[in-house]
Amino acid sequence: MQIYQELKTNEGVLRGYLHKPNILENVPLVVMYHGFKGSKVSNNFLFTQFSRYLCKHNIASLRFDFLGSGESDHDFSYMTFSKELNEAEEILNYAKTFPFVSKIILMGLSMGGVIATQIAKENNFDIDKLILWSPAGNINKIVELRRNDFTPLENGNFDLGGIELSPSFVEDIINHDFFNGIDNFTKPVAIFHGQNDQYVPIKVSQYYKQIYHNCQLYLYENADHTFYNVETRNILFRDNVKFILEEK
Repeated sequence: MQIYQELKTNEGVLRGYLHKPNILENVPLVVMYHGFKGSKVSNNFLFTQFSRYLCKHNIASLRFDFLGSGESDHDFSYMTFSKELNEAEEILNYAKTFPFVSKIILMGLSMGGVIATQIAKENNFDIDKLILWSPAGNINKIVELRRNDFTPLENGNFDLGGIELSPSFVEDIINHDFFNGIDNFTKPVAIFHGQNDQYVPIKVSQYYKQIYHNCQLYLYENADHTFYNVETRNILFRDNVKFILEEK
């Protein structure tokens, strides 16, 4: 069952979906955070497909557009990493109010994976497991290296292929240390990474694996940053469900 959701914050309305199986209680819930320029649907419907797959296996999921993305309030130029962190915290707090949920699994794709690591380190007791898909722990370095290549606009923003990126995003993200303190999260972690990822080198996920105390790393041949083929997605979804349902 797919249920439309609106989450009102002090800065605007987040819009998304809850997928809930036909079970009354004790349901695992996966909270999904999308990546940079992404949405609650994600590339080639990746999040939509995964949500439906989870539901078939009696696992609920919750996914929102961050402010400035998708159907949520504001234009993309509003978005910064720190703002998305605040919104991710509000999404988690909202998920904690669902009476049917037995445990919460935090999951993030790309920059959403980086956000998930930051939320997890502050919420070790509330989150049961952490899932990272192609976690972009290098995104601050990419932005810092490419900042002079962005096309400036008269209003001070940058043209990013038809959407506007603010200088505030650039200054904010390059000052973040994405790895400091993330090992505060001591529960099970699983990382999933395509071997042909065109944005995030595998060594980034390998570094995450070294930091976390209880971590599995899954690598997929012929898979890119968002797992752009049917066979890989089928295996990816299967591996995720196995990790979610296995006992600690």
